[in-house]
Amino acid sequence: MIGCSANLWARGQVRVTDNLTALHLRLRVIMGVFAACALVVVGRLVYLPFDQNVQTKLDLTAPRQREVLQPARGNIYDRKGELLVTNTVLYDLAIEYGYVTYGDEDTDKDLDEQDELVVLRRIAQDLSALLGEPYPDVENLVTNRLYLDPDTQQEIKLLRKTLYPLLSAEKRDMLQAAISAADKPYLTALVLSPRHRRIYPHGEVAAHVLGLTNYDQIGFYGLEESYNRTLAGYTIAFDQPLLPWDLQYAKVDAGADLHLTLDLGVQLTAEEVLKDSLAKYGASSGSVVVMAPATGEILAMASLPTFNPNDLESLASDFNTNPVWRNPVVAEQFEPGSIFKIFTMAAALESGEYTRNSSYNDTGSFEYGGIVVRNWDGRAWGVQDMTGLMEHSLNVGAATLSTSMGAQRFYDQLLSFGMGSQTGVDLAGELTGHLKRPGDADWHESDLATNAFGQGVAVTQVQLITAVASVANGGVTMRPHLVARVQNDPVAPQIAGRPISAATAQELAQMLLESIDVEGSKAQVAGYEVAGKTGTAQIPIQLPNYHYDPNKTIATFVGWVPALQPQFLAFVRLNEPSTEQWGSQTAAPAFAALVERLVVQLQMPPDARRMALARP
Repeated sequence: MIGCSANLWARGQVRVTDNLTALHLRLRVIMGVFAACALVVVGRLVYLPFDQNVQTKLDLTAPRQREVLQPARGNIYDRKGELLVTNTVLYDLAIEYGYVTYGDEDTDKDLDEQDELVVLRRIAQDLSALLGEPYPDVENLVTNRLYLDPDTQQEIKLLRKTLYPLLSAEKRDMLQAAISAADKPYLTALVLSPRHRRIYPHGEVAAHVLGLTNYDQIGFYGLEESYNRTLAGYTIAFDQPLLPWDLQYAKVDAGADLHLTLDLGVQLTAEEVLKDSLAKYGASSGSVVVMAPATGEILAMASLPTFNPNDLESLASDFNTNPVWRNPVVAEQFEPGSIFKIFTMAAALESGEYTRNSSYNDTGSFEYGGIVVRNWDGRAWGVQDMTGLMEHSLNVGAATLSTSMGAQRFYDQLLSFGMGSQTGVDLAGELTGHLKRPGDADWHESDLATNAFGQGVAVTQVQLITAVASVANGGVTMRPHLVARVQNDPVAPQIAGRPISAATAQELAQMLLESIDVEGSKAQVAGYEVAGKTGTAQIPIQLPNYHYDPNKTIATFVGWVPALQPQFLAFVRLNEPSTEQWGSQTAAPAFAALVERLVVQLQMPPDARRMALARP
């Protein structure tokens, strides 16, 4: 039994040894196969650079095409969810020169650039027929591979070139069918890539507010620029992978949506009233802004002339000669004229030296700092209280107030209203205005008198309306803004300052309400109390010597409704009206036409009805 067991053990050991030997043999065979495959690949890599037809595929020293992973920009909506800006997808047609396949096309028994040129011209001929473009233009576009580097001034031979950007989906389908056709393999060097394109469904509506984007989807002007990073998300640029193992992956964060304070219905009304007013009064241009003074929310911001942000081609053609896309409400400064008397009166009341019942003797002229100030009509108005000063918009009275207060108090009050500073409105391109003060090289003693009625001081429209809104809002200035929510995150209203007390604001609002009955009667709206002020500003001419145009003016009106419990405030500006030069005859009735429509749109009952409903 022992001998039998030993024999069995020996035979088992031999069997195990044979199995191990066979396993080792199979492993050697498999490793040999892998080694052979590796040699083939390496050999192909060594061979490829000497193959003229595919050399550029692996030429890592050649310029590499930059690829961009770009998410769709966020949409923009009005306060009620109406779509104002969105995206569409268009397609870029490019050629990958490294994938142009050719043989001995010219039958000279040599593969060279002439053979490649034959195929490139063949591609150009097909593209000319498909796109309906002249063959010479297409041939030059396809065969010209050289690019002049602007930094080094060296010519670079491109591996990839965009031939036709922003093609429609229909053209994409047509081209893709041709590229996929079996009888024209050389067209596989053509590549169609999707590209986002901004779409503005309402065309010119609110164009200055929204702004525009360029070919690369970068925002310019308006909200597109000021919220560019938010709308764009995070775009990743990287070298286009030329080999399978060179592939790079990147996560792209999508852009966020903006929900605005803007009301599309109010915006359309503002634009229509502005257009009608320009035609009626023969004005060259103008603006209308509607704001909620309690929050700083901008309900409408309209300017004419305007532009269509969908039409990038025409905008680019006159970029340097006609920058019409610049928003004049934030990016243009002007002398405000008599509207500025609101702030002069506010400073006088806030100082405690004057009340609405204080009076002065208006002689029709006032000499100060080497100049003589006169009233707009040249008249002497005799004894006037402060309400009378505002009713008749008297320059002599305004200069009397500012000079009696003194420069320190007067200019400190103007600074508290935000003059000479940006408001912080969330739009690109806001200017600061210009407020000269004692100590500045360009300030003169006479400025203390003329600044009181808005001459010699420059403001922006958004700056002016924000400062006036603080009077309507009980002395509290709110930062003007257009974005109410970013994606799901609300934007809270912000207090920007408290230039005057609530008591001063209330007293001044009552004075402006009463002055409308006389000085601004054409701004009145039946059934509603209006507080406001007209402005008629002369237009300064700098050269050859500083003076004011004797024929042209800027007519303005700012007011709010209801006067003592305001729901909205509106500002109207008409540049160079030709039928009448005075704001009381042009901008004031334009304001009334606007308010008559807005109280209906915003469902605001007349004052008597509103007060009756408020009673217990």
